[in-house]
Amino acid sequence: MALKITRENMGVVFTPRDEEVYSNSSGVLYPRVIELHHAGKLNGMLLATFDHSTVKEPPVVPVMSSADGGVTWEKYSQIEDIQNGFGIRFQPVIFELDRPCGDLPTGTIVFSGNSVPLDFTSTELVFYVSRDHGKTWEFRSSVAKGGPPIEQNFDALGPVWEPNIYINKYGELTIAFTDERPHTDPRFNQTLGLVTSADGGKTWSDVEYTVTVPDRAMRPGMPVVTQMGNGKFIMVYEIVGKPCCDIYYKLSDDGVNWGDPLWEGKRVETPDGLFLGSMPYVIWVPQGGKCGTVIVTAKREGEHIGMRDPGFYHVNYEYGTGEWHRIPMLITYNTDTLQAGWSMGMTLMQNDKLIQLAPTPINRRLMQITYGIGKLETTEK
Repeated sequence: MALKITRENMGVVFTPRDEEVYSNSSGVLYPRVIELHHAGKLNGMLLATFDHSTVKEPPVVPVMSSADGGVTWEKYSQIEDIQNGFGIRFQPVIFELDRPCGDLPTGTIVFSGNSVPLDFTSTELVFYVSRDHGKTWEFRSSVAKGGPPIEQNFDALGPVWEPNIYINKYGELTIAFTDERPHTDPRFNQTLGLVTSADGGKTWSDVEYTVTVPDRAMRPGMPVVTQMGNGKFIMVYEIVGKPCCDIYYKLSDDGVNWGDPLWEGKRVETPDGLFLGSMPYVIWVPQGGKCGTVIVTAKREGEHIGMRDPGFYHVNYEYGTGEWHRIPMLITYNTDTLQAGWSMGMTLMQNDKLIQLAPTPINRRLMQITYGIGKLETTEK
């Protein structure tokens, strides 16, 4: 058995205005999307968020909504940096709780992003919650603090980047993120870590490291974790320093223990040598066979002749073991524009549909947030 995705719709979630964003920015990046399942009469509504590089300071994180299955979108709310006042500039992620976590009830929307001052002197992953399904937001805690958002700044405290929220096997809120602070150890450049919370995100554990490649040239980053139908977890991430920022993955029984952190993991790769590069995302869907399907997307696809524009998901029908295969992707774009495809989001929707969001070019500089919607079916191989 195999997965078939038939595209039904494409459109735009949000288009930035040139005069409202910094001239050296692409306007928008890093989209994320969820469908509400524990919101009463709002069940089925989609919420999306993304970077928005506005010249108005401090920046706020936009939250868009769709009540018609992703076809049309409108402004729903915004998340302000009420704790620091800096603005949450980068890497937003939202997640709906499917069970109580501490004092947070089922249906709470939780959020994390990177609070960065205008002078770029620090990074801080902050945690916010919404008790009314994404309409209003309150600060909850600080997840991790780091140095300036400068890569390989070996003479200073390294930054923290790119949070991803999930619930582990033990019912704890978990945030996987990119952590450059361990670069004080001469073996490491950038690493991946996670923190857990047993009290609904009021407090967080010490960092546990999941991928720490002992090669000063290697920079694992952008972790995304999802739980599969067998209860196990899969984490995908890029490794900058590989020839094409190749996408790797690890499996975990509980979402906390990911094996030896010094092991770089396995590359997402088909039997004939096709692989993904840069900025991955992963979800699991029940369609595609008895084990469902793991779907991985990334900015680019690679082979022996180098990288090219994307056009295919890489999928796995054995809970991350066995072979990877390719199926056509809902959204394609020209990667001559650097920011195109800069970290895409996906979610499974009701009625066996998939929605994917991606930054796609308006012109040589500006991006817009584009969506693709497809019907999922199980077919014979």
